Amino acid sequence: MIPEAAQASTLDFDCDVPPNHFSSVSSEIIGSPTISGSVQAAELRSGKNLPVAGVRLTSADGTSRLGFQLVAASRRAKKFDIALNLIRNGKLQRQIVGQVESRSVISFSFSLSPTGIVVLSIGENRYGADFQPILESRAMAFCSTGQFEFTNLAFSGNAVQADNTNE
Repeated sequence: MIPEAAQASTLDFDCDVPPNHFSSVSSEIIGSPTISGSVQAAELRSGKNLPVAGVRLTSADGTSRLGFQLVAASRRAKKFDIALNLIRNGKLQRQIVGQVESRSVISFSFSLSPTGIVVLSIGENRYGADFQPILESRAMAFCSTGQFEFTNLAFSGNAVQADNTNE
């Protein structure tokens, strides 16, 4: 049985922003973090920034970040590139690991194990990477240059509080 403090409640997040702006929801996590849920693009917009949605974990000291992005090449894109991003000591490792239909409901789970193994599950596909353990992090779901509807979004670990940010 999972301790009550480690269980995640879910939320729905309608991330709707004009071109070149972003919005996010985040939570502090203690322990091995997992972010899960579903996301669907309602509208992709044109701007200097590409339409994108994703999740990110940032270490408490800000030196390490990891996450994934669903990136549309344009507002008419039929597919999203799935980008896995790992940043250690200011060095970005970015890898396109696959593609997914841009108009579908996309189920995902993104986790970091206590030993530093990253696991990204999108639909039936799984991707992995080696990273480093992070014991305290800020977990975030975000979007830019479009409307993306996150449903059943869960920040797992010992979530402290959730905050919304718009810019």
